[in-house]
Amino acid sequence: MKAILSALILALSFSVTAFAHGEHDGEGIEIEKVWARKTSRTVSAAVYLTIRNNTHDIIELTGADTDIANTTMIHRSYEEGGIMKMDHVMSVPLKPGETFTLAPGGYHVMLMGLKKPLEKGDVFPLTLEFDGEHEREVIVEVTGMMGMQ
Repeated sequence: MKAILSALILALSFSVTAFAHGEHDGEGIEIEKVWARKTSRTVSAAVYLTIRNNTHDIIELTGADTDIANTTMIHRSYEEGGIMKMDHVMSVPLKPGETFTLAPGGYHVMLMGLKKPLEKGDVFPLTLEFDGEHEREVIVEVTGMMGMQ
């Protein structure tokens, strides 16, 4: 019984450490600062995060999925001729050693057809899809309108 309790405490300490410092897998992909702004409606929301490719290979973020929205896509916002535009992108390549941030005004994971408004303090799982059928589940923290501080 004492051994089981010790193993459980050890496992929980590793989980808390991974959550506090970002998520890292054995293949060299680090994902940190995963957040979304609160919403007042159920139309759409965006998820922002930072990915670091610690591998020796190019990896590609190819998609995302969550149960809280009907559709999830990778989008890129940009300004053209003084007008903000947004396009769906099929993938985001990450070079070896590169840190790539999905942030307001740029790349983001777009959630469309939310099943309920996102409220500050909510958390929900988001599965990020990478080339080679590799997936990573992360936890999204819903912040206020000012974003992650």
